[in-house]
Amino acid sequence: MIYKQIIRIAIGEKGEPLLKVIDSCNEVCLKVISTVMYFTPIGVFCTIVPVVEANGTSTIVSLATQLVILYVAFYGFAFIVYGGAVKFHGKTSPFKFFRAIMPAALNAFGTCSSSATIPISKSCVENELGVSNQISSIAIASFAALATMAGLPAGVMGVYISINTLCDMGATCVNVIGDMAGCVVLQEKIDLE
Repeated sequence: MIYKQIIRIAIGEKGEPLLKVIDSCNEVCLKVISTVMYFTPIGVFCTIVPVVEANGTSTIVSLATQLVILYVAFYGFAFIVYGGAVKFHGKTSPFKFFRAIMPAALNAFGTCSSSATIPISKSCVENELGVSNQISSIAIASFAALATMAGLPAGVMGVYISINTLCDMGATCVNVIGDMAGCVVLQEKIDLE
């Protein structure tokens, strides 16, 4: 899409046929990605089956136990650390804070995307918590991180892929809650006048 805009500016009207080709290619790519994402759960399930077959159902029980522990840690952290920061540094009731940010937290949980949640996060902190646009625009930012996996055996990948999505839902939600808690604290600490 960036190249499309560059071509539009550089070539102008004569580049319109090429722009139509670029648009068509973009639509094809989006459709392919959408189709792959639709079938991904089936693929993940198929990669888990041999691992469970080889190791028994104890693998699933172990992963479920770890997932429960992880979520207790995620939300314990969110309520204790972020709730405490909002109360003691942001001078806002944690109950009011968590009630106000619920739409953004649920969206983050469902989409596993901090970036997709930015507009909802901004709306929550600005409209429900009274944070200024200046603060929310700075504090709610998405940061991309690349995690590489080296040395994992191929048989573990199916389990990793399946459990990672479930872990990422909670991690993204807690990340977004932290962004919004930071907004509330900054609003209290920074004088914009």
